[in-house]
Amino acid sequence: MVSTRAFLLCFLAFFAVTALAVAATPTGPDLTAVSAPALPAEASAREAGIVDLAPGSGSTVYGALARQGTGGGYFGVVALAGGETPEAAFGEGGFTTPLKLPFGGFDNLAPQAEALAVQRDGKLVVAGFSQEGVRESVAFAPLLARYRADGSLDPSFVGDGIVGKAPQAHGGTEYHDVAVTGKGTILVAGGRDEEGVGVAAPAGVLAAYRPDGSPDTAFGERGQVLFKGRHAAYYSTLRAVQVLPSGKILLAGYLDSELFLARLTAAGRLDHGFGDGDGEVTLNLHDPFCCEEAALALAPGGRIVVAGMGGSLSKYRVFLARYLASGRLDRGFANKGVEAPVLRRRLGTLLGLAVQPDGKIVTVGRTEITKANPDRAFALFRNLPSGRPDRGFGREGLYTLRHGTESIAAAALTLPSGVLVGGSFLDRESQSANSGTTLLLGRVGATSG
Repeated sequence: MVSTRAFLLCFLAFFAVTALAVAATPTGPDLTAVSAPALPAEASAREAGIVDLAPGSGSTVYGALARQGTGGGYFGVVALAGGETPEAAFGEGGFTTPLKLPFGGFDNLAPQAEALAVQRDGKLVVAGFSQEGVRESVAFAPLLARYRADGSLDPSFVGDGIVGKAPQAHGGTEYHDVAVTGKGTILVAGGRDEEGVGVAAPAGVLAAYRPDGSPDTAFGERGQVLFKGRHAAYYSTLRAVQVLPSGKILLAGYLDSELFLARLTAAGRLDHGFGDGDGEVTLNLHDPFCCEEAALALAPGGRIVVAGMGGSLSKYRVFLARYLASGRLDRGFANKGVEAPVLRRRLGTLLGLAVQPDGKIVTVGRTEITKANPDRAFALFRNLPSGRPDRGFGREGLYTLRHGTESIAAAALTLPSGVLVGGSFLDRESQSANSGTTLLLGRVGATSG
């Protein structure tokens, strides 16, 4: 995220616990089954946390692990039994070993994970980027790794399990999301030169790989689809990719700082039956100098929910838009399809989105505790299926969980029982020799209203 996630999640530092239950945590009816699995020493010291969640077989849930602060990165996976406890048989105590890049760099070369997907055969594909810089990351290159079901790198994936290279110059390309088609094609969505560094205008990138890790040149234009921005100073990138049951592909992100949604055919061509006939739709969020995350989820009835950040500097906030399956705004949702109220209690930073089985919408991220205490908290906001804030959830729709000095919710996953939320927490005041970040997980389900 150039490194957007690193900038968003800065200030996270040290604290770890060995117990799985979080003591004195107000779970209440809103957030249940809260757990805090300890990380391995190296992952904890490098400030790793959950940034994406994906369902596995049975009750297993996998989480992508990435560094939650500035400087360096982390690239790994945790397997969670029931979405709570690391599975000892996976990797080393439930965790993959830190990824070691098979190529060198000039200075401070580090991998950073962004997302993961589970193949039908149980193998795990993790997408992200390699990054390099002295004080802050300024050069990036796309990165993919595939793990076998036991947590080891898959040597059948381009020989060593890793597709990538060292960054070559300032700027570059990052992968932010990944999906696998029914035929095994790996689709990764991201951004090229997305902060306008260098000479190329920013662009959203969708790349396709065959199951063996080689580029799928039959997809799009020689294996890629580009969505080019017109303005170098504006923000253009893809943040989410999802394969529909029909085989068509949904994409979400930003194009010239406008919230962007597109649908492609399985071959990587724009689907002219979507939107106004060109396969794309955009939504002006007012401030051209944005943006951070965008997120995508399907709602009952084939509707599409997209979340993004926008507004003005003084009223910067989360926007929700709901579209019909045709790509037209769902005028029955909120204010003619869009919900972005200026609320006293609201999500400060968007990092994830999920739709409950009953149609309620959960966005996750972080927010201030109080104006007097600006530390950030693990935060969830819930909207009713109509788009209105669910004022019976948390406090007027916002639920915050503070544990340690700071905490953050960075991923949300829809399960049959509700929504699993994952993130991490820290305690700067801890004097423990084992201090470091610790994972943080909770559920929003049928019992939470």
